[in-house]
Amino acid sequence: MEDKVDRRVQRTRQLLSEAIQALILEQGYDATTVLEITERANLGRATFYLHYKDKEDLLLSTLEGVFDDLVRRLEASSSKNWRLISQGAIDLAFEHAAEHADLYRIIFSGHGAWSISKRIRDYIASYAHKVIEKAQAEAGIVPRLPAEVPANYIAASLLGMIAWWLERDMPIPAEEMAETFRLLNFQGTAQFLGIEAPGEQLLLQEDQAN
Repeated sequence: MEDKVDRRVQRTRQLLSEAIQALILEQGYDATTVLEITERANLGRATFYLHYKDKEDLLLSTLEGVFDDLVRRLEASSSKNWRLISQGAIDLAFEHAAEHADLYRIIFSGHGAWSISKRIRDYIASYAHKVIEKAQAEAGIVPRLPAEVPANYIAASLLGMIAWWLERDMPIPAEEMAETFRLLNFQGTAQFLGIEAPGEQLLLQEDQAN
């Protein structure tokens, strides 16, 4: 019986989540009301308030679910090799944005989602910080700047590139965007940090073969 109730709760929250996403994309966050959300979800207002305080509570709950999923997948893709870590994380970031494109559009639009956007940026910066420190330690390099400086640069540029990509309805495949980001960012960043850029040896081998 308890499982049946849990499934009902999940179903109700899913309907409300889908409704607010659709309405925000259609008319914006400010113009969206609880009444419109419940009508779109075909639920009563009383049901809405059993689950959420207001529309902001519903939106943040929805977006936090996306953030938590991104964190779980990044943590599950860990590796001892910093090059593989960085490559896998970038691939995953674009794949995740493609899978949840509408939610990411809401996050980047600023419709009551600034706190979630900041949490994603801060998490990516923290993740990049660990990768940079690992790479510099392996190379025996004395950092020119604290690792948090390039880490925040990487996080901001990655999210900026994803936002641009989504605004244009993803005209380029996710894997190509990830590779482009690596080429644009990591070669220059790696040179600045004094470490080898991910894929650099492969590119050199391809050049030599040609």
